[in-house]
Amino acid sequence: MFHKQKENKKNQEILLDIKNEIATITLNRPQHGNSLTISMVTKFLETFNKVTSDPIIRIIVVTGTGKYFCTGLDLRDDNVNVEEGIRFFQTVKECPKPVIAKINGPVFGGGIGFMFTMDIRIALSDTYFSFKEVKRGLVPAIISQYIIPEVGIFKTKQYMLTGEIISADQALSNNFLTCIAKDLKELDNKVNEYINELLSSAPGAMSTIKKLVKVVSSNNDDDTKINYIKQVFSDVMNSEEAAFGLKALRRKEQPNWSKFLSKL
Repeated sequence: MFHKQKENKKNQEILLDIKNEIATITLNRPQHGNSLTISMVTKFLETFNKVTSDPIIRIIVVTGTGKYFCTGLDLRDDNVNVEEGIRFFQTVKECPKPVIAKINGPVFGGGIGFMFTMDIRIALSDTYFSFKEVKRGLVPAIISQYIIPEVGIFKTKQYMLTGEIISADQALSNNFLTCIAKDLKELDNKVNEYINELLSSAPGAMSTIKKLVKVVSSNNDDDTKINYIKQVFSDVMNSEEAAFGLKALRRKEQPNWSKFLSKL
């Protein structure tokens, strides 16, 4: 059963819009570049965990209101602490469901790390990125664990040392982004294209793929990785979801994955 919910009040810093199986969470602090205070992080995590645990929700989209997607942590907030920061990023990174970053504008500092915890990243073509921490005598320590594995040591060091502006085209070629859109209409269309692709994918298989990529790209020894791969292969080939998908393939039907949503 589809359900629909909408919370869209101007005085809320985190907005939640649920339509059918898609939850959109919007950072709504445009007057401060959607920078994150601890209270905002707490509210985001509460909202994010809510939709993650909801069996009806299959895909989570994160975006921002106004000019910016996210400009990182609000450094004027005296309550900022490393443990809360790590929990914030890890919660999104470890989500068993696909998370799409709908990047409506520039992204700075911790906002880039936030973006890197998401699986699909689609940005406007005039978006730009910058690790501005170094210009304030700071270091992007927490987010480095998400950036370096994808961008690489050389480019990450360059970008973090200089704080230079990184265009959307540069970001696309340096593994920041999935694709770029020329305007807001195309951004909506491209996000919807990926949503439709993900909706046609098996929910359990997608969750397993996210775990598989994490293990295979980790620093675990080869034997540990191989044993995990064998276990995944065995579990999947004997799963009800795979049997259902293969049956639909033989019948040349598009599988309806609704019955498997509650098993994530």
